[in-house]
Amino acid sequence: MRAREANPDDWIAIEALIQRAQFDSPALWKWETHLTDRGFIVVEEENRIEGALFASADESPAAWVRLAAMSAELNVRQWLDLSLPPILDHLRTRGIEQLTWMDRGGWAAPFLASHGFHTLTEVVTLTKTDHVTPPIETPAVTLRPASQDDLGAVAAIDREAFTPTWWRSEATVRRRAATASRFTVADRRGDVVGYAERELHPPKAHLNRIAVCPDSQGRGIGAGLLKHVLVSLWEAGAESVSLNTQRSNRRSRRLYSTFGFELTGDAVLVWALQL
Repeated sequence: MRAREANPDDWIAIEALIQRAQFDSPALWKWETHLTDRGFIVVEEENRIEGALFASADESPAAWVRLAAMSAELNVRQWLDLSLPPILDHLRTRGIEQLTWMDRGGWAAPFLASHGFHTLTEVVTLTKTDHVTPPIETPAVTLRPASQDDLGAVAAIDREAFTPTWWRSEATVRRRAATASRFTVADRRGDVVGYAERELHPPKAHLNRIAVCPDSQGRGIGAGLLKHVLVSLWEAGAESVSLNTQRSNRRSRRLYSTFGFELTGDAVLVWALQL
């Protein structure tokens, strides 16, 4: 059994592994385009790929595990012992300060703790199925679809509004805008001070992010964005709208509760390893 860096010829084998995996993680990235990255490690047994682990950062000092999958032929400890060291060495050479892992299902938790990871936060899911919004004061901004010229400002807002763990690069924002996501911005006299990103797959929709510049918070912009996006989703055929937030983010949860979002019971622990 050996660990090695992935290469483009591994695509079919990794896809097959994901289909038969005993354990896997949410696919947080288009891993297929990163098969030449040094942070992508596969584990082979008799030339058959039985495990895959891929981590990368997005213009942030924090990297995320973007893909984790292993077959029943491996145990988690064995797989991590082989896969983690070369990935951590690569991240350190790039100046990355933290490796973050979203452990859906909790299967990796005991082994992450033994490898030095600690729990960072818990991400919860909320959903809304009615078409009712509370009365709110109209914010002193213009809410409009984002243009290509706005996407750099959207990425900059991430850096102001979130900790480095959650930053996204302008390239990632542009990629999302070119695929499934749609962005609405809050424009105040020509300056983008907030945005909302959502995806619609009727009859369901998902609100990926709402963010407002810190110096513009507390003025109803977030509530205005949320109401505007909800109405547009309903008009487009959404029957339910979901979103994720950190359980500890009381400010956001108060806003979502005011709008009638309810916890679904789905929660994922996020683990972090300081490098």
